[in-house]
Amino acid sequence: ATNSQTDVENQLSPRELEILRLLSKGCLQKEIAQEIQIGYSTVRTLTARIYKKLHVHSRSQAVAKYNGTLA
Repeated sequence: ATNSQTDVENQLSPRELEILRLLSKGCLQKEIAQEIQIGYSTVRTLTARIYKKLHVHSRSQAVAKYNGTLA
């Protein structure tokens, strides 16, 4: 894991991290809900929490931060 991934991992809960990993693979929120067997609204809530914790406003920014391409 890169330093940025470690930083992100330290900020997020295991479930949030699981969702971020799936987002980084290009999965849609509905697909994530089915994949990890939680409600779509829960995925949306957790995604919003991820954005807030990482201080980003979009999926692409969150993924970039996770991948180390956004400081």
